[in-house]
Amino acid sequence: MKVREISAQDTIQIRHEVLRKNKPIETCSFIGDNLKSTYHIGVFFDAVLVGICTLIKKEKAIQQKLFSYQLRGMAVLEAYQGQRAARQLMEFLPEFLKTKEISHIWCNARLTAVSFYEKYGFETDGIPFEIPEVGSHLLMYTIYE
Repeated sequence: MKVREISAQDTIQIRHEVLRKNKPIETCSFIGDNLKSTYHIGVFFDAVLVGICTLIKKEKAIQQKLFSYQLRGMAVLEAYQGQRAARQLMEFLPEFLKTKEISHIWCNARLTAVSFYEKYGFETDGIPFEIPEVGSHLLMYTIYE
């Protein structure tokens, strides 16, 4: 598997298939997707894009620290789940973010994904909350040093 930067457009189909199934494809674009400060990462298996994540500059104060980037749209095609694609993305992030001088990131993790993020050093903050038409989430964050 190979991991590298991709375009915002490259993320849309996987977001639709995994995160916004049965919803209009227009719901798969995020505010900030096309900003120069936004990064899209993809994992490829035999030259096929199978997993994605997006890092959008969106500041949030957590535990009296400023977190500058939000991890969004983490998704792996169903046929490739369990084959380490998500792991490859998460292991790629620390060094990639270091090159961008980004150390503090946060995300709204689906409750089903909390234990996954915890494996990579993310901590929870607060109580579960609902994102309309998406489901229950928990605020999580990490600091790469």
